[in-house]
This record gives sequence, C-alpha cells and structure tokens, in this order.
Amino acid sequence: MAKSYTKAQIRKITRRFGLIPLKSSLVSSLYRKNAVIQVKTKKGTYALKPFSRTKMIRSNTIQQMERAASHIRLLKKRKYTYMPAWLPTHSGKLWTLHQGTPFYVSQWIKGRGLETAEDFEKLGRALATLHATSTGLHRMDKGKSPPTIQQLRIWKNQDRLFQRKMIKNSRHDKTYRNWYNAHGEDCKRLSRRAWKDLQDASIIRLLRMEHRHPSLIHSDITTPNVIISDDGHLKIIDWDRAKIGSIYADLAKALMNTTQFNPEFVQSLLKGYQKRKPLSRTERKIVTALYKLPREAWHASRHPNRSRDREILDNWDQSWPLRLQIIHILQEWAHV
Repeated sequence: MAKSYTKAQIRKITRRFGLIPLKSSLVSSLYRKNAVIQVKTKKGTYALKPFSRTKMIRSNTIQQMERAASHIRLLKKRKYTYMPAWLPTHSGKLWTLHQGTPFYVSQWIKGRGLETAEDFEKLGRALATLHATSTGLHRMDKGKSPPTIQQLRIWKNQDRLFQRKMIKNSRHDKTYRNWYNAHGEDCKRLSRRAWKDLQDASIIRLLRMEHRHPSLIHSDITTPNVIISDDGHLKIIDWDRAKIGSIYADLAKALMNTTQFNPEFVQSLLKGYQKRKPLSRTERKIVTALYKLPREAWHASRHPNRSRDREILDNWDQSWPLRLQIIHILQEWAHV
C-alpha cells in the first residue's frame, strides 16, 4: 500500500530545509502512488521526495541515500546543469530522515514532455554531458567487474528467467500460450543475436578496460523523468538510482524508453550525444547490441497481471516491426 503523509509531517520535514509550506499535494508517478509531494512556498515550488531504495543493490536504504547525495554533490561541483537543484538542510546535508525514511527536496520543474527532434537532441547532450562530466572522478572497488559486464550478467539471468517463465505460463494460461507461440521465438532469436554480437573481440577488450574510467549514470532515463522547462531548458529528474555504471546500458535504455521507436527521435538523440561525447565504432556496436535485447518482455512476463505489463505484452504486435526498424538504423549507425 502506498504511504500517505499528513500536513503536519510535511511541514516538519520541509522546515528542516528552510521551507514553510503554503500548500502541499501528493503526486503519483507512472509506477508508484504518492511518489512525490509538491510543496508550494513563498520561495517557490519544490518536490519533497521519499527516497526509493533499489532492491537489486544489497546496501540498505540509508547507504543508498548517502551514495545518491554524494553523486549529486559531485555533479553540482562539476556544474552539471541538466538536473533540478537540491536544497540542503540546516545542517548542510542534502537529505533528512523522518520515521526511518530518507527525504530530499529539489526544485519543482514546470514544463512539458519530449515532443520534437530538437528535444531529443537536447536529451542526447544532457546524457553525454553526464557521462563525460563524471568520467574518472571515481575509483571502482578493487576486484569488481567493469560496469557493463556486471550489467550483462544481470540481463543474462533475466533472459534465462524469461524463457523458463514463459514456457511455464504458456502451459497453464491460454493467453500467454498464444503470446509465447507468436513472439517467444522472436524474442529468443533477438537475444541470441545480441549475445553473439557482444562476443566480438574488440568489444570484449573494450569492456575489460572499462573499469579504468568509470562514469556516473542516471539509470532511469524514461519519458516521465525528462522535462522541457517553461524557459526551454531540459531537466532530468528522479536521481534516486544514480550510480557508477555502464554508459552504454544507460544510452541504450534511454533510446528504448523515450524515443517511441521514432527514427527521427532516435537519430536526434544520438546526434546530440555524439556532439558532446563521440563514440567509437566498437562503442556504437555495444549500444546497438544492448538495444536489441527485448528487456520489456522480460520484465512484463514477471508480473503479467499488472495493467502496464499486460499492456506491453498486448501491444507487442504493433511494437515489434518498429523495433526491427530501429535496430536496422542502429546497425547502420554502428558501422559508419
């Protein structure tokens, strides 16, 4: 059940950030009810957000909050302009603890979503600037695998789980039997192609060296998390999952999650990215291979009764040819 908050609780938390709320309202996200609290004050409008822990990371909520705040401080120091400003508490910290839950406050960005090719070029620049700004500022833990190799292990496990689960579901549910019979082999074939592409010797060499220049990634570049503000600037919100990670996975996920399989939007995003951070042919091959992976099917099959996940599976007929079209465009881009 989604947690709600009283006006007294909101007032108590925001005062630690030097704010006196005049009005507050709970706002739901695409995946979570009451995900953020909009707080209007004499100073302006702000987002009060309970920190969301990433379950795939073994550290606890407080440790993850501290890590995210350290990433925000680093980006602020490097003058990264594509995120809302975070407010400090009276003690100077970027977050506070209330009843066991960490909270942080950032500017409320008023604006619109991604609509034009120019918007996607701005997103490409913002993402490339993030990856370039943070390169070399961290050191990876000794003995840890490079970021993309870590991500590939996770995705390979999800791929295997998907294949087992869909076979099991198709035996007991006619709807999923029909879906699996229609699309299961296509998904497996696409995955096999991607895994084979990633075995290229030049890719393996590059990924093994990746730990020398680790970068910060956002991890959750989706349409709701990108806003074109009223003054025309692009802002990326919801930095809860920021971490040292694979820039190639971050870019591939952004392409999949925002461009709506629109060739013009895909090309604009890549154009903006490469203006700020040019990619070698090997790097372009990595991004293309990662884009091929049918990750939406993997995730949707885990919770097929959720309305959004069911919608993904139901719309697969429409999205499949569009996906193949974009893959063709990316393969041409990868070999330029």
